[in-house]
Amino acid sequence: MPFSCKLLFVVCGLLLLSSPPALSQDLQLAGFSFTRFPAAEVADSPLSQKVEVNEYNFFLNLPRQLKNEKTILVNGLQYRLVTLFADNDLNLGLDGENLHVVGYRLTVLHQLANEWRVLVSLNPTLSSTFNTTLEGSDFLFNGVLQFVKRKSDRFSYGGGVAYTSRFGQPIPIPTLQLTVHSKNGKLQVLLPRSITYDRYFDRFTAGLQIAASGSRYNVNYTRTSFFDTIEPVDMLAYTRVIFGPSLKYRVGKVIQLEASGGMTIARRVELQGDLIDDENYEITNSPYFRFGIAVLPPKKANN
Repeated sequence: MPFSCKLLFVVCGLLLLSSPPALSQDLQLAGFSFTRFPAAEVADSPLSQKVEVNEYNFFLNLPRQLKNEKTILVNGLQYRLVTLFADNDLNLGLDGENLHVVGYRLTVLHQLANEWRVLVSLNPTLSSTFNTTLEGSDFLFNGVLQFVKRKSDRFSYGGGVAYTSRFGQPIPIPTLQLTVHSKNGKLQVLLPRSITYDRYFDRFTAGLQIAASGSRYNVNYTRTSFFDTIEPVDMLAYTRVIFGPSLKYRVGKVIQLEASGGMTIARRVELQGDLIDDENYEITNSPYFRFGIAVLPPKKANN
């Protein structure tokens, strides 16, 4: 689609032209990834329907430390494109749909007393097929409020609340953070988003991950039901969870190549409309493959 192509070029340009200061060794400054989900069957479908998905993800983070040296601001941009292809697509209407997420994220991390920090993240987002003029249903507002306690150089924990559309419908949900560093590895729990473990071997990192992603999209298309009636579809929710190993290799001082693969589980499509009573379709577990590149802060001199 012309719109999506233009948006891809704009975001690529932002990634190439930006070179923000490095304030955190964990924060990725920019990157791109491609994730491939081969065709998988729609569970309990009488038509042997299959759905195939590609995901393209771009992001950019611009961190800045304030003069008080207690507050860090991160301005972030994200663009995600999900392309859907379906076989025997008589009642879903998914074939050829392009789902876009365009988001801005303002994150504030402020140092409190007694090794506590507060993190506030505001994330206005457009989530849509953009097949009509922009309307209120294209807009989502996600956010996080979280408190983190740093017990030592190797251990921190925290919790809070998030308002998120990661699981389809925007809902408030509690959050939990746990970070444990060892000499050559790191375990990070960021619920409800992800759990990761990384083991470091100089420039090479091997790990395991489980991560959830998704959104609710304003779609505005029509489908043909099993009863041969035309039904408008207003909203589509798509969610999935991936699980598997990951590999990373640092090239030079700031570039990191990434690859991962494994299984996709808990994948679901929900359709909503005036004539549709929130139909849910489960997609069977299937493999996935991801490749990406990221820009990282330079390593500290003592690393």
